[in-house]
Amino acid sequence: MSEVPIYGLDKELAAKAAAKYDPAREAEARAWVEEVTGEKCQGETLQDGLRDGVLLCKLINVLLPDKPLKFTTSRMPFKQMENINHFLGALTTYFQVPASDQFQTIDLYENKNPNQVVDTLFALSRHAHKLGYLPNGPTLGPKLAEKRELSFSDEQLAQGKSIIGLQMGFAGGASQSGMGAYGGRRQVVDPSVGTGDVAGTSQQMGFSGGANASGIVYGGRREIGGADPGRRPVDQ
Repeated sequence: MSEVPIYGLDKELAAKAAAKYDPAREAEARAWVEEVTGEKCQGETLQDGLRDGVLLCKLINVLLPDKPLKFTTSRMPFKQMENINHFLGALTTYFQVPASDQFQTIDLYENKNPNQVVDTLFALSRHAHKLGYLPNGPTLGPKLAEKRELSFSDEQLAQGKSIIGLQMGFAGGASQSGMGAYGGRRQVVDPSVGTGDVAGTSQQMGFSGGANASGIVYGGRREIGGADPGRRPVDQ
């Protein structure tokens, strides 16, 4: 297959996808397509064999014999992409494969995202098996989880309302022991200074342990005296 040249961001994304590509998953998907259709996937890679969309349409026709897809064997690009679009439409209409699990036409035709092509085949296999289109056939990957609905009585629902969810927090073991009167100050007492209401010093408001107000006269000058009694005070 001749490669379509890509540039810029597309080239960077293609390089990242190639780095994450798992050849073992490709081989598994290729073997599944060949076993279900009974035909060989031509080409060196899985993308080479699926690029014209013909084998993809044949795959759907085996799974849905009562609603066969029309396809065209042609070398014209728009005809090949039309085949791929028919295949993708069947995934949504008949197999309920989410759009997030489907590749885009350009992912396959221009080989931009081979990982997504393989993932789509895995998704088709799971949904076909779940819906009964392939009850005894091979399946790729784990089966889809079955939906299970639970019902509760009115009494059980009422009991659930009385339970405090742990997501809202848990205060088990908490108490109001030691709390003062509402609106009172919180004090942190330094044992080195003293105890009681007078000696209690709030560390949040700063600490001046050992300081006192002796000798201070309101409105007076602040004087700093030296160790020498005969030294003149300095006027601040």
